[in-house]
Amino acid sequence: MLKSMKIPPLQERRKANRLIFFFKVVEGLVPAMPSQDFLTPVRQSKRRITPKHFKDFKANNIVEQYYVKNSKCFTPILCKTQLFRNSFFPKTLIEWNNLDECCSPRHS
Repeated sequence: MLKSMKIPPLQERRKANRLIFFFKVVEGLVPAMPSQDFLTPVRQSKRRITPKHFKDFKANNIVEQYYVKNSKCFTPILCKTQLFRNSFFPKTLIEWNNLDECCSPRHS
């Protein structure tokens, strides 16, 4: 039924909603959560580390957490437990840093 209605899987919809909420926090659209209290902008360096990706293999590579692809990246939050690693900010921050730089009409 999902395929016939062209609805993305639940996992993709949850990821999209997390990234939308994260964007609102970053842009200051959520007054109860000022971004400077939770997020530290990443220091841009000239050195680029690019992790290797394979279609059929998934690994928890530490380099993946520090990989940045856009100009609005933030320093990853260090996590000691798996429970905290899968919470909103640490998980979404890594996904946010892996987003490509986009050219939206608003920022052009």
